[in-house]
Amino acid sequence: MLAGLHPEPMMIDAAQAARHAGVRVGILSNSLGSSPYDPYAGYRFDELYDEVLISEHYGTRKPDPEIYSIMLGLMGLSAEDCVFVDDTARNLPPAEALGITTVLATTPADPIQQVEAFLGLTLREQV
Repeated sequence: MLAGLHPEPMMIDAAQAARHAGVRVGILSNSLGSSPYDPYAGYRFDELYDEVLISEHYGTRKPDPEIYSIMLGLMGLSAEDCVFVDDTARNLPPAEALGITTVLATTPADPIQQVEAFLGLTLREQV
């Protein structure tokens, strides 16, 4: 069942391009648990992102507004300075209510364009 879950390479590359440009980048994931299969194994999230929030470690999940506040605290950023990309529409309104700019990821390329506009950076040339 979980074999098809994997991070989108284009999004990881864009996140890394933003990070190399000096932007703090985090990942917020609703966890499916790590037993008996760890869906996060082998992805080096701790190396690729400034902050990694896996929901099972915090006792709450998207779309609970608390998890977005926790992530803001971990990132050390104000909501207005953040953009949140998710592939599930119901996860966006709670982030928006906090003042976070949100982007619904329907294809890998679409959110990258919107994040570029928010950041004022070109990420695709580096991807």
